[in-house]
Amino acid sequence: MARDLPTAVTTAIAQRVVPLACFAEFEFSDGTVRMWNGYEPVEWQGETWLASGDFAGISTIDETTEIGASGLAFTLSGIPSSILALAYGSAYRGRPCRLWIATINTAGEITGGVQVFGGLMDIMPIDDQGETSSITIQAESRMVDLGRARTSRYTDAEQQALYPGDRGCEYVTSLAEKPLPWGVATPASAASASYNRGGLQPFME
Repeated sequence: MARDLPTAVTTAIAQRVVPLACFAEFEFSDGTVRMWNGYEPVEWQGETWLASGDFAGISTIDETTEIGASGLAFTLSGIPSSILALAYGSAYRGRPCRLWIATINTAGEITGGVQVFGGLMDIMPIDDQGETSSITIQAESRMVDLGRARTSRYTDAEQQALYPGDRGCEYVTSLAEKPLPWGVATPASAASASYNRGGLQPFME
């Protein structure tokens, strides 16, 4: 399968030696954390990316020809206490995270990058060692959502959520246990017998 790569990336990977960098972005509820595996903060794509040194590890990025969800694990070491506090106190599960691979020229400048993963954070074990800590972020592809069941019920609450003001399901709950007589004669059915033709039985409610 072919991919459209930026011209700068295409040029860089054609060289014999290709310096690469990893950029990771995590959208916590209290703020977005952006880190790269350099040793000094850097400006890229209009954002400041914090230095994390070498990522302790990024799991293999799987890609197949079949439709399926492949997750990714980020292990970040040497995390400052300020970032650790954000991870401890913020909601993260189900929130976006992304990974880019960027090319670097001989002058140390970032020449281009390609997003190789985009998904949602799932679980995040933290190993707190005092001054610094390591965090492992397990992320799932957005496609994992395809495997989740979609339930919909004919209730007034759900109908109001979809179509406010629609009263089509207003009495569904009350009808659930409501007795509905069938085949029992009523005064109305007796009156209808005078219109009976062809020997048919009177209509019963």
